[in-house]
Amino acid sequence: MFLKNVKLTALAAALSALLAGASAAFAGPGALEDIARFPQEGSAYLPTEETVPIADYVNQVVYAEEYLRNHFAPWRNDDLSFLDITFDRILQMHGSVAGKQYYTDGKTPFPRKSMEEIVKNGVIDVNEKPRPGIAILPADVRVLPYGRPLYASKSAAEGANGHLKLDILQNSSLKPGEPLAIYGASRDSNWLFIVTGTVVGWVKAASVVMVDLDFMDIFTYSAKSVIAEDNADVTDGAGNFMYNLKLGTVLPSEDGELMLPVRGKNGMASVMRFKPEAGVAEAFPIPFTPQNAVKAIDEMLGEPYGWGGASGFRDCSAMTRDYFSLFGVWLPRNSAEQSVTGARISLKNIPSSGKNSVIVPSAVPFATLLHMPGHIMLYLGVYNGEPVVFHNTWGVRTNSGRVVVGQAVVTSLKLGSEIKDKPANSLLIDRINSISFPMADLRQTSER
Repeated sequence: MFLKNVKLTALAAALSALLAGASAAFAGPGALEDIARFPQEGSAYLPTEETVPIADYVNQVVYAEEYLRNHFAPWRNDDLSFLDITFDRILQMHGSVAGKQYYTDGKTPFPRKSMEEIVKNGVIDVNEKPRPGIAILPADVRVLPYGRPLYASKSAAEGANGHLKLDILQNSSLKPGEPLAIYGASRDSNWLFIVTGTVVGWVKAASVVMVDLDFMDIFTYSAKSVIAEDNADVTDGAGNFMYNLKLGTVLPSEDGELMLPVRGKNGMASVMRFKPEAGVAEAFPIPFTPQNAVKAIDEMLGEPYGWGGASGFRDCSAMTRDYFSLFGVWLPRNSAEQSVTGARISLKNIPSSGKNSVIVPSAVPFATLLHMPGHIMLYLGVYNGEPVVFHNTWGVRTNSGRVVVGQAVVTSLKLGSEIKDKPANSLLIDRINSISFPMADLRQTSER
């Protein structure tokens, strides 16, 4: 059974700890005028026609069919062509990471010998035929088979002056019920090298189970539901907590019950069925209306920033991906790839002073992404004469570091403009280089 539990207190505590670890010299989001000036609730940005569809549901169904093709691609392919990557490229990236000096949370150099042992433990047989599998637990996807964070420098390990402590091994995260292909195990059998519809990497073996043809048929061809409330608790038949499900998780369903994979007695995947509370899961895709859009935004507002899904939290592109999943729209994992999904308008040669004159008439509120190098945002429309965006961001650049935001917020494109100690041309509006429409037909609608 699902237990509706938003866990605001826990999120607030996590964010406080995160900000405290960043630097005592940085006051966090409260120090920025935008956070106070723009309401931090999605309902404030609802248009008058809040139930008028943003997209035609017939079109949504077409997008949802493509979503499911991508979702189940690891079960239908014996190579990586659906990800547009090769094993040579993967091995090249692994070698690049493994060949550098890193630092631990204790700011001490990570021993080169230890890194050599990690690399030896994670040798991948590129000729091995993949085995279909599925995630049965939330799991980190790691670049190498090692679970502890490593940082590129001693200063990065310190996180001083508001700098993000970026774990270079953290790639992404898995949701329970996510189809994947298993390409091999580490020599100590504790890790599996897996491929999903969006990422490749190493996961703990306990979080994944292999599937047979009967199981694949059930998960592929059953009707689908999508989780519409964030961090919904999953319990077993005895009421014991199992894990949280994130908003945007797509699962098969039947007769009002959701299906989740568990490890069966034979070691293969088995189906666990249960009935969620009202509102936790909806038929996939849910209608793309402003009302449903702001409900999703409110579910994720205030979530602490989590690079690559670290600590079970989202970064900017994980947030936009989960948001669009509700409406049946597939997005790749990283922000650069998301920015070229669907239709696109380049802002590259437009000065900052002229970008709003392109964004406002062209962008579709709740359905358009604004991209800049390394970051992506959801456009909400105009509030008190200013374009506003919803995004999960670490912070605002200064000449010495960051003023930490560290959570999902609504801001203008001039977030941090009041900060005097900042580089020239460093505001969001300065750095935005494109507008993208994941549902490409919406761009045509906006131009009529």
